[in-house]
Amino acid sequence: MTQISRLTGEFISAERESAFQEERLPESRRHARMLFLFSALMNTLFLLSDWRFAGTPHFWVAVPARTVIILASIACLMLSRKMTNFRAVERYCFCWQMVIAVGVAFLVTSRTDLALFVLAMLPMVFYLVVPTSFRGNFGGGLGCGIALLIGYLSPAPLSPTAPGLIIGVLTLHSAMWIAISRTNRLQRQEWTAGRIANSAQAALAANGETLERMFMSVPIPLLVTRGGTVIRFNDAAAAMFGTGSDISDVHVLNEKSAMLTTLRDYIVAGEDVDNHECRIFSRGSVAHDVLLASRPIVIGGEDCILSSIVDISHRKEAERHLAHLAMTDALTGLANRSHFMAKLAQVAGSMTRGRSKAAVVLIDLDEFKRINDSAGHDAGDAVLRAVAQRLQQAVRPGDLVGRMGGDEFAVLLTRLDSAADLLTILDRMTASLHQPLTHGARDLDCRVSMGAALFRDHADNISDLMKHADIALYEAKNAGRGRACLFEPRLLERWQREARMLECARDAMAHAPPQPWYQPKVDLTTGRIMGFEALLRCVRADGSIIMPGDIAAAFEHWELGRIITERMISQVLRDCRRWQDEGIDFGHVAINVPGVELHDSSFPDRLLEQVRAAGVPTGRIELEVTESVFLGRNAEVVERSLHRLSQEGISIALDDFGTGFASLSHLKQFPIDVIKIDQRFVRDLETDPDDAAIVRTVLNLAYSLGIHTVAEGIENEHQFDYLRAGGCHYGQGFHFGAAVPAATIPALLNGGGSESATGQIA
Repeated sequence: MTQISRLTGEFISAERESAFQEERLPESRRHARMLFLFSALMNTLFLLSDWRFAGTPHFWVAVPARTVIILASIACLMLSRKMTNFRAVERYCFCWQMVIAVGVAFLVTSRTDLALFVLAMLPMVFYLVVPTSFRGNFGGGLGCGIALLIGYLSPAPLSPTAPGLIIGVLTLHSAMWIAISRTNRLQRQEWTAGRIANSAQAALAANGETLERMFMSVPIPLLVTRGGTVIRFNDAAAAMFGTGSDISDVHVLNEKSAMLTTLRDYIVAGEDVDNHECRIFSRGSVAHDVLLASRPIVIGGEDCILSSIVDISHRKEAERHLAHLAMTDALTGLANRSHFMAKLAQVAGSMTRGRSKAAVVLIDLDEFKRINDSAGHDAGDAVLRAVAQRLQQAVRPGDLVGRMGGDEFAVLLTRLDSAADLLTILDRMTASLHQPLTHGARDLDCRVSMGAALFRDHADNISDLMKHADIALYEAKNAGRGRACLFEPRLLERWQREARMLECARDAMAHAPPQPWYQPKVDLTTGRIMGFEALLRCVRADGSIIMPGDIAAAFEHWELGRIITERMISQVLRDCRRWQDEGIDFGHVAINVPGVELHDSSFPDRLLEQVRAAGVPTGRIELEVTESVFLGRNAEVVERSLHRLSQEGISIALDDFGTGFASLSHLKQFPIDVIKIDQRFVRDLETDPDDAAIVRTVLNLAYSLGIHTVAEGIENEHQFDYLRAGGCHYGQGFHFGAAVPAATIPALLNGGGSESATGQIA
């Protein structure tokens, strides 16, 4: 039985009350809009009548209060489209009630006959008309009554009529409590009765004819037996056992014993017939793997048994076939992932802490996609088979080699005395796998990266062991590929640090989207601002700022790096267009572009399309790239992209020059317009002769090649003088100004002490 509160008339169950209110949501929303509309209209009319107080002190109370009420009603009406659930309706109604109650409390200070009428009427409106819950009706009505009573009595609170008026108000509110509680109870009883009636009506619709048709059309054999005799069976049962009712010749092989029992006896016994797998030998000794289940039912007042027999012969055959295939990889004949992980779990469970060790080695083929793309998938398959064969030859008897999927292999090494034994085997595998491979008339470069972790030394469970081996493999790939790496705790720390950075970046994308702040770049000769570098900032709601270093790993992430870059470029172009429209000569803006974008051959077209759509000249844009983008397998894509952008008028700056692995040949191979001297060399050039020598060398090199230079991190006058004397063209750093939001750039250029921004660095 549905329980309803005696005090409120609402359901005691919060879930049931919520369902009731949500079902009435359209009506409640409509009533709320009508209430806001009528309130605005009626109070507008009352506002006109309030001019009768003109010339009296009450005029300056009535008109502002009435105006606030009208504006609040209109605001609630306009915002009512946001009432998408009942809680929203309650919130808007509460805000309206609060404003109305306070406003009218000021109005009734006139103590006119109309004020006395409002004192009694308005709380009744709150009780009976506002479409909210009991707490909203009673709380709003009571609060309104108290506010109006205070307003009415405030001019003369000690009036002889005050006690009677208070008693009258209390009586009114008590009556309203009873009224709305009773109304709530009747509404919910009516709603509950309606739902019960609907359920009963739906149940009556399921008549006997429907049930009969369902029974006969079920594709699973169904038998109804009474006392061992079949009294009903459906079409599927007739197809399996024949049309007769005698199933005494149908035998069941009971897995608990080697004896045969008849299907009839098995069903009557009622033992182990709950989704029980067994074999049936039907007429003609045809064997079927079946899933047997029986349930007692009552038909015509007599006890019967309903049995279902699902033929799973094809499924069992498929399971046996899959069980055979599940242990090996079809292409290489090696253990597959499931087999490998099961064996690893078995080895880990049997090992005790002693001298003997075990290790997992994860192996990934370098450039395997290139082999597939250039030589074809048949060549790729040949490489996989060759790697499998070489791994089996390189390991010892008893070690397990598996293919984990794609171009990833794994080796489980046991009976290791120390890490030195592991390194010896890794060297042997590396030497074997890096031997030349010939497929047809082509020589294929077969090189691999490997990551290894020792059980117990590096992890106490197989999950962590696999993860640490994978981290070691990741390190081997990042270190240049074609090598083996043994797990170290520092690798885990770095991996966790990068994972935290990615998590921080995802959180920033959701709650503090990246935006560009602009740091000025100054001509060291003239002191004028020549342009800006767009630096990423993510401003949280509390005012704290996420800096690029906090999410550094996200820039090279295949998904996050692209999203961040797209947002930064889009915002920079909007800012440039706005400055351009305002007639502000901002010079150029440099944008940092990660390798994940430059390795995409479609990046130049996407960037140029955005620049043209924004109406910003390409000469206003400069791209900053780091030396790392010149390395690796996609260097030719990077070269084509940079040349294309350079031909379109976009300047290319080489950021953090001297800190990476790029060679001087890259300055000739790639269209570099600007070299940026890293702040690590600038910071200590006054005290560190080596840094000073490096800076002088870079400046001389850039001068010889006709490349402009920008010094980063200039923080004092001495650094400024040294770089200017050395021939450095431009500088940026705290000495000239920190990065600032886009909104401050016009003031910085117009009144920040610089004449104007002139031209681009090119």
